[in-house]
Amino acid sequence: MHRRYDKNHVPIELLRTFAAIVETGSFTKAAAALGLTQSAISAQVKRLQLLVGGEIFARSGPGLRLTDLGEMVESYARRILALNDQIFLHAGAAARTLRAGLAKAMVDRFLPAILEQTSQAGRRPPLLMRCDSSEVLAKSLAAGYLDLAVLIAPPGLRHHFQVEWKERLCWVSAPTFLLSPGAPLPLVSAPESLPERIATRACEAAGLAHTTAFLGTDFNARLLATAAGLGFMVMLERTVPSHLKIARERYLPALPEVSAGICLGETADVPTIKPFLEMLESILRPAAEDFAQEAMPHRPPPRRLGP
Repeated sequence: MHRRYDKNHVPIELLRTFAAIVETGSFTKAAAALGLTQSAISAQVKRLQLLVGGEIFARSGPGLRLTDLGEMVESYARRILALNDQIFLHAGAAARTLRAGLAKAMVDRFLPAILEQTSQAGRRPPLLMRCDSSEVLAKSLAAGYLDLAVLIAPPGLRHHFQVEWKERLCWVSAPTFLLSPGAPLPLVSAPESLPERIATRACEAAGLAHTTAFLGTDFNARLLATAAGLGFMVMLERTVPSHLKIARERYLPALPEVSAGICLGETADVPTIKPFLEMLESILRPAAEDFAQEAMPHRPPPRRLGP
């Protein structure tokens, strides 16, 4: 038998496929991300299960979850993939594409300035920008698919930010939107998203009746629904578009601040990305923020950026 299919050897492409399924949550999305057919994805999973000696995925309702064996395989797969990527990182750092992620909530407000600065500086290496939810970007970062990502973290939870600041949340609505007296608060949100969780908890803490007026995974679709007067949306205060208003009605519950920042991947070549990281910080960090180290006693030490 060819050495590639030796029972004591796990081909790297099987681990890459496995990590993509875990990251995207489905065989279909992993196939699209990797440019493979769904049958090829299924075949690779079956081969990996034969090699490790058991089932790695268990069906749970409409989604997938890892078995105990799958969780063990995932922990080693991420380390193997990170080491594999590190080889190519150092072998071809000069020509390597910089892979960056930006939370969807920040795209309209900050991406134009990021792209303008990148273009003016004629920066190398080339830039590959992925815009998605913070949850998805965090998984991509952990899986080694990104070198850095700009993320928004839930209240009380921080990622291992290299650069960190606070963001204020606010309620947003159409300028002419009026809520009928006694009606439940209509929410425009994304399923199982950070804004949805924050909005729901704020309403429950205030004892305020609420209902879902529009549920959509696409950020721009939620903006359109809000502009159409379907209800209230939770957004970062700095990113509210001009055609919407920050709603300050007395009945709206208070919203917490959230942490935001830039995270580096384990395989990031810090000296190479340092200029890009500094440019991101200059665009994204609020001008008046002061993040003294003593105010964050549990913050892990940042990775060194060199002299």
